[in-house]
Amino acid sequence: MGWPRPARPLSTWKLLRIGLRNSLAACDDALFDELFVERRFLWHRAFVVSDPDGVKRVLQDNFENYPRLSQNRRVFHFGSGGGMLSIHGETWRRHRRLINPALDHRAAQRDAPTLIQVTADLLPYLDELPDGSELDIGDIVTLWLTLATGHVFAGDDRAIDPMLLAMGQYPGEFSYLDALPLPGFVDRWRRSRRAAEAYFPLLDRMIAERQRADYAGREDLLWKLATAHDRQTGERLSDAELRDEILTLGSTAATPIRPLCWVWYLLATHPAVEERLHAELDAVLGGRPPSVEEIGRLTYLRAIVDETMRLYPPPPAMLRSAVADDTVCGRHIPKNSIVAIVPWVVHRHRKLWEAPDRFDPDRFLPAQAAGRSRYVYLPFSIGPHVCIGASLGMMEIMVGVAMLAQRFRFRLVPDHPVEAAAWTNLRPKYGIRVTLERRGGPVPAG
Repeated sequence: MGWPRPARPLSTWKLLRIGLRNSLAACDDALFDELFVERRFLWHRAFVVSDPDGVKRVLQDNFENYPRLSQNRRVFHFGSGGGMLSIHGETWRRHRRLINPALDHRAAQRDAPTLIQVTADLLPYLDELPDGSELDIGDIVTLWLTLATGHVFAGDDRAIDPMLLAMGQYPGEFSYLDALPLPGFVDRWRRSRRAAEAYFPLLDRMIAERQRADYAGREDLLWKLATAHDRQTGERLSDAELRDEILTLGSTAATPIRPLCWVWYLLATHPAVEERLHAELDAVLGGRPPSVEEIGRLTYLRAIVDETMRLYPPPPAMLRSAVADDTVCGRHIPKNSIVAIVPWVVHRHRKLWEAPDRFDPDRFLPAQAAGRSRYVYLPFSIGPHVCIGASLGMMEIMVGVAMLAQRFRFRLVPDHPVEAAAWTNLRPKYGIRVTLERRGGPVPAG
């Protein structure tokens, strides 16, 4: 894979120089052996916590003491500063309470037929390509996910698609300034946010349509957000807060692209796993598009997805700042310390996983997963700040793999470099070039 793992901790200068290009390359070998590590970053004490009890303390039991770093939150401070990646405290709790029903597990199940139909509509376009066609799997996944997410967000109104495509690339490249705790007026992201805020008129139009008393359209995600209200107080999000939340959700909607890319890479490099997946798909689906109930029966596919996100977690690192003194794993955490939970490290830690660098979906089958701590596997974070779109993201990944793998195999292009790189998300640095092969007859459209 080509990721370097330094034998010793990097100096602050090297951490900035190397880590901002690829944060994975800044994870020295000691982090994968020790469950609690203290380091220095500039004038801050910094703690890398991999111990499950420590993860639970930071992300769940005392999460309010550990908000996201201000450097991270200001990136997502759109017009009103009202998106959930920017706010914290009581404001965050109010937003989360209002938005959660629109994206919970039941909502994801209701959206599944839309995802299945969009996938079925895309398959004929791929079927026109001859065997051996070379492409980047990321291009296929991005096209599919943009269309699928667009239908979830706004039904048949395709005006939302350019916004989702643009926000899927947000915030772009980072620089040294973005790692420093600079005052708010030194804000390199203003231009990027203005570009995102250019979609305000579009969002205002869509919100207003869904709030009209005579609205007769589909009860899509924008409708759910625009009409969401607190059951006790009747309070709703303001239009400014809605715009910010929609942009924030748009910026995270592309998260499933990365696991979908890595799934195909791992299937291509592990033919025995791919063969078992095909056997399950044939037995459960028999060449048909899946129903929601059948998606839940694809246990080996779910194990493949889980193991993929263990090795290639969508959020490679979660950085927090301690607002007050605390004790974690018996260690004193002073106020203003940086506390890092690094899924890339936790998921490959030698004290937490057997053969941690090996791809082995069986470890997520029920018999092996029983008794494992919940706090050693964090693909969507955990605790109150768990990714609000986790259920929808998992449904998208399951539907996408199930339907494409029934019809196609993807073989890696020889000699094309595949290297994991990360900052806000984990991605294949040079893409994943593949050639397309057909498995069998076409999957019928739903």
